[in-house]
Amino acid sequence: MLLLRRFIHTSRPLLNTITSVCPGQGNISESSFRLIQYEVDTAHNARIIELLKHAQSIVPEIPISEYFSSKTYPAGDEIKMQLRRTSIVQPLVLLSTYLNYEIIKAKHGWDVLRSDYLLGHSLGELSALVLQDGVSLECGLRGAYLRGKLMENAFDDGKKWSMVALLFRSRDFESICKVCGHDIGLNIANINGYEQIVVSGEREELVEKLATLDKIQKELVSLKQWKSRIRKVWLQTDIAAHHPKLDCIKEELREIIKVNDPELKVPIVCNLNGLVVEKNTERVIDNFIEVTSKPVQFTKCMETIAGASKGKHSLLNVSDVTYGLTNKFSESRDDCVSYNLLNEIETAL
Repeated sequence: MLLLRRFIHTSRPLLNTITSVCPGQGNISESSFRLIQYEVDTAHNARIIELLKHAQSIVPEIPISEYFSSKTYPAGDEIKMQLRRTSIVQPLVLLSTYLNYEIIKAKHGWDVLRSDYLLGHSLGELSALVLQDGVSLECGLRGAYLRGKLMENAFDDGKKWSMVALLFRSRDFESICKVCGHDIGLNIANINGYEQIVVSGEREELVEKLATLDKIQKELVSLKQWKSRIRKVWLQTDIAAHHPKLDCIKEELREIIKVNDPELKVPIVCNLNGLVVEKNTERVIDNFIEVTSKPVQFTKCMETIAGASKGKHSLLNVSDVTYGLTNKFSESRDDCVSYNLLNEIETAL
């Protein structure tokens, strides 16, 4: 707790710029819920309990409130099955992000609206809008659930779809991106850092194209043009996120996600192009919908943020996954530092 408070109280004079990060749908884990479960089960936080009841009324189709108490948290195969459904995961990620930042503000003194920028990873852009009321909590939660349903329906075509994370050395980042995207024709869904990209597509097509990548890798490593031996991690999903097949859901998303406050309180760095939107809420919504079928340019977003600061830049996280990504980026530079706020708080509880 003292470390967190020291960071909060001294960050302005020591660090020129602060960005709060909002995780995406692939960022869900038990750690996302622990602080909230503590507030519900141990601290009996009336506001958080009331917000959870309200959230459940917004998405009655799924047992969203069960995840936020250790007494009702799903176990075993049940949770594995539920967390493969993006219509469950997306509202869970948005709500946990909202509640974690709410608790951090009320109990630990950091208001996310004091940030210089907000940065979402995929679905996290919608969370970034909800955090500052650009989109209402009700619209955001309902929108996250319906976005998930639309994505599930888009891939309910009898084919097997999947996603694969490719891990490699940063030295080969640009070359591997070119080979994967241009030469082989893999669909790049996420550019998460200098050492990781994620590809998505039909499982059969992915297997075939990744076998081609293995052959190219072997040849280039033997010629000492690459130092990387690419590690492949198949993700536990039946959805090919950020794939052109999702073009078909964009119009429906435009009908679902509506502006609440037209003027942003905190600028948002957009996944579509890595550019900052200073004030226009509607533009962020448009960019969020457009990137549904295009790559998440997370690395470019972090580069934009780092370039905007004359001194050091801090990236605040409420997710182990985004902390891992931002910390890797920070380690590659002298002008950035990354924090996992949940770890700081949980260590002190």
